Amino acid sequence: MRNSADVRTLLSVCEKIKSLGQDIGNKGCKLEDITCQESYDGYSITLADDAVSLDINFHNTYHFHTANEDPDTIINQTTTDFHSNNETQIHTFMKKLVDLDHRY
Repeated sequence: MRNSADVRTLLSVCEKIKSLGQDIGNKGCKLEDITCQESYDGYSITLADDAVSLDINFHNTYHFHTANEDPDTIINQTTTDFHSNNETQIHTFMKKLVDLDHRY
């Protein structure tokens, strides 16, 4: 999943959320169920929903975080299941972002 994110699309979504979304104070802006928050220095942006957050950093690097990121905290789940669940969450999140980019 790491190499499948198009940074141009991600940045387009950020701009749409900032311009069309609702201001939610120090947590950034929100459009539908996606929030966008910028760092104070403007070098990083975080897109998030309830299950996944995506940090976009300087030089177009990025990193996904999922709600169940630590496999040691998940009971009765194999490592394969853990990674599969994370991939599913990330895929669903990316689909939301692409859909949001096309709708607005």
